Amino acid sequence: MISPELLRSFPLFSGATSDCLKDIAMISRERTFDSEETLFHEGNVATHLCLLLSGEVSIVYRLGDNQEVVADSLIKGDAFGWSALLEPHQLTASCRGAKSGKFIAIEAAGLRLICDETHACGYHIVRGVSKALRDRLSAMRVQIAAAQ
Repeated sequence: MISPELLRSFPLFSGATSDCLKDIAMISRERTFDSEETLFHEGNVATHLCLLLSGEVSIVYRLGDNQEVVADSLIKGDAFGWSALLEPHQLTASCRGAKSGKFIAIEAAGLRLICDETHACGYHIVRGVSKALRDRLSAMRVQIAAAQ
């Protein structure tokens, strides 16, 4: 378990109640990763929603010709593995450590249950995930425009 107050420091949980954060903290664990370590693979089942505590991770897409492209670089405070909340719970990209660090891994099935049972909590989490997705899409647009 991690501290509910640590969760409160992430934009993803902005507006979540103390009870909601306590429930999520109970299904959360801190993990470490090394530079170049693959944290998860595109196409696999998303088992955790993750929050970056330190270090840096790269979001990597595999193109049709098997070429890999880094779509985004994440830093402290960023969320990844959002597919854990959205059906069909399949990862849409790979995630690889760029600089060693730590992250919080929130167990997906438990988080979905919390969202189903406490709609207000679920609303705040889905709203936070939506904002993160919006920001990621905007960053990708900038990268595409810069590459042309």
